[in-house]
Formats: sequence, structure tokens, C-alpha cells
Amino acid sequence: MKRRKRLFFLLFFLTCNCYFLQLQSKLAIGVKAQTHQKLKLKLIVVAPETKLLAQLIPIVINDLSFSGQFELIFAGVLPTIEKKSDIKKFFEADCRLGIFINEDESRETIDLRIYDLEHAIMVKGLQYRKKGSSPIGWAHNVSDYLWPILTNEPGFFSTKIAYCKEIKRKGKKSYKHIYVADYNGLNEKLLVSTPTVNIAPRWNNDRSNPLLIYSEHTDKNVRLMATTMKGKRKIVSNFEGLNILSAFSPDGKKFAYCASRGQGSCQIYYCADGIVKKLTHAGNNICPTFADNGKSLYFCSDVLGWGPQIYKYNLQDDTKTRISKGGFEVSTSFSDKKGVLAYAKMVKGVMQLFVFDPQLNKHKQLTFGPGNKEECSWSPCGNYLLFSIQHGKNSQVAVYNLLTETQQIITKKGDNCGYPSWSPLYTRFPCLGEGLS
Repeated sequence: MKRRKRLFFLLFFLTCNCYFLQLQSKLAIGVKAQTHQKLKLKLIVVAPETKLLAQLIPIVINDLSFSGQFELIFAGVLPTIEKKSDIKKFFEADCRLGIFINEDESRETIDLRIYDLEHAIMVKGLQYRKKGSSPIGWAHNVSDYLWPILTNEPGFFSTKIAYCKEIKRKGKKSYKHIYVADYNGLNEKLLVSTPTVNIAPRWNNDRSNPLLIYSEHTDKNVRLMATTMKGKRKIVSNFEGLNILSAFSPDGKKFAYCASRGQGSCQIYYCADGIVKKLTHAGNNICPTFADNGKSLYFCSDVLGWGPQIYKYNLQDDTKTRISKGGFEVSTSFSDKKGVLAYAKMVKGVMQLFVFDPQLNKHKQLTFGPGNKEECSWSPCGNYLLFSIQHGKNSQVAVYNLLTETQQIITKKGDNCGYPSWSPLYTRFPCLGEGLS
């Protein structure tokens, strides 16, 4: 415990590298996955099979299979739909739904029709009009159109993730750059490549103007920076000492971050309506995350003097309540969709992921395997947790699926990645050329 407490202070007073989570190859979760059979779906292209559809189909199949709830089968190309038998021929006892897709190049649309294959009855017809210029973006958009029909849940496939990656230079200092990728770690793009250490990227909540706020190590301090998706950078907070770990309210109008301001300890500052307010005054306080539609904040504090604990700050009456029951707890992230808090807690010397339900006042452990898991971030739909995990000196980023209670690594083997953050569903990503729904 003393060693972990020293690491906690090093996060603030040295290089913030102590809590980078390193990831191993796929880890076995020590809980039983929910037992359910995957729903089989057939995907059929209605001729002509265009070059674009050939690009889209594998991505859509990968998207809809990501949750572990569906098994998608590409059933081929149908020349035309003239009679019910054209549809019924795809029916099988274990596969009753079919998704028919075709491209109208003249109207720049992709038409989607979901059919009950047994009775040749159309369940839903959709039309997606292309946005932006990227076929990858169009494919994710199509998946987002289909997902609510199939699951009654909002789509998340057009979201992005951000994380920092260590860039090693032979015989020289290593850097940490900021990368952005698709929700599943694919199509990675370098966004911030300054020859410094850049960590802890966090997304804003302005749906039409995506920004990343992150911390950059300089010779004088650790300053808070913002970058657009085109790489245009701006200083957000440049006080002496540390300026780290920002958070935005759901409406994007309130902002919180951690700063030492040369005082020796790290405190949480809250910004609303152009006014900055210091919320904490003792101990070290980190990891703010907005909750209750921006009316409160969860954060971690070592004010008791024996390791970080989770607190809730009510922004309406300025009251503070300790949520923890003891232990070493960090990395808070609140899901507005599900109304629960995710965090990391040390269990038998290993950091594991937990969720706290404030309505039921209950804590639940999610992960049980080896490797320190930390820096969690919710998907917008609330069904997945992005996190990093430490195993030896290597690190990667993983996703925990709360529907199946399984996890998968999504960054490349050999990469050293940390501080992942899951974006909201923005309207567009101009730098990456992705059109989002």
C-alpha cells in the first residue's frame, strides 16, 4: 500500500507516467459471460454491386458483430427483388432476418431494408445520404442507422477514441504522441506529434466542433492544451506546476480540471459562465467526471492521508460526500446513459474495474484477471468501457463489453498506449474526413 501511495504522488509531482496502463494480450475475465445465442443476420447486396458497397460490407459486418450479440453472414448479390420468393429463398430456421443493401449513385444514397425472410415482410426501410468524403465513415454511419432497429439502442460506430502512445527514439528521449482511431482501434491517425510528452486526452461535448484537451510536458510545467481535429493547438491552462485531467459537462458548457498552480498539491477547478471556482482545498485531487446532467462531480482525493478515495461534489449546494468504503481507488468515469460510475480499485495488489450505482448504492467488480486496469472511459451508449491495462512494461488499450462480460484488446501488439478516451457521437470529424450521422 505504501508503494502505491508513493506512485499516486508521483503522478502529480513527477511525470504523470505512473498510471499509464500497460496491456497484455487478451486476458481471461474471472466471471462467467452471459449465456445467450448470437442472432444470425444475412446481409444481401441488391445489384449492382458497386465498388463502394464492396468496401462497406466488411466494415458493416465487423461493426454489427462487435457487440457479440450478432453473427452476420454475407449471403451474396441479388440481381433484383421482383417477388416474395426472391426474399424467402434466404430464409433458414436459424436465420430469420435479412438486411438488403444497395447504392443509388445518382442520388448519393445507400438504401437499407430489413426483411422478415420467412414471410418476406419488410420490417424497416432506411435511406442513408452520404456525409463527408470517407467510405469508412459512410460504413460506420450505415451501421449506426441499423443498430437502433436491431437493438433499440443508439449507435456508436461513428465515434472515435483517443489515446497517447509512446514513441521510442534510439539513444534519445522517448516522446508520447496523441492518436485518434475508430471506436475499435482501427484506422489510427496521428493528431499531436510535438517532440514532448503529451498525455491524458479528453474529448469535449460540442457535437459540431470536436476538440481534444490534453496535457503537455514542457521545461517549465505540465500545461493543458486543446487541439482541433486538424491539429490546430491552443493553450487552455498554463499555470505553474500541473494542469491535467479535464472533464466536460454533458451540455459542453461546464468544464473541470486539475491544477497545482505552484501550491504543491493538486486541486480541482470548475469553470462555468466564465467564472473559475476552486472546489477542493486539501490533499491531492484528480479525475473529475461530471454526473447528474452536470449538477455534480465525482473525483478522487487522498485528503484522508491514506490513499485516494472517491468523492461526490454537489455543485448546487457545494457539499462533498465520500463514496468509497476504503481501498485505493482512481480513474472515475460517469455514464450519463446508464447513470453509473466506473472506476479502478486495487484488489489483492491488482487494479480492477468496478461500477458504482448511486441509485442502488451498490458497487460491482467487473474485471478479475491479471494486469492493472485503469483510465476507463464510457462509450456513449453505456454498454462498453474503454480502458488501459498494465502487464510488465508493455501497454495497450482494451474494451470491456458489459453485455457479454468479456474484453478485447484494440491497439496494436507492441504499441505502448495509455490514457484512452471515448468520444461522443460528433456530427463530423473534418481532419479525418469522416462523415458522421
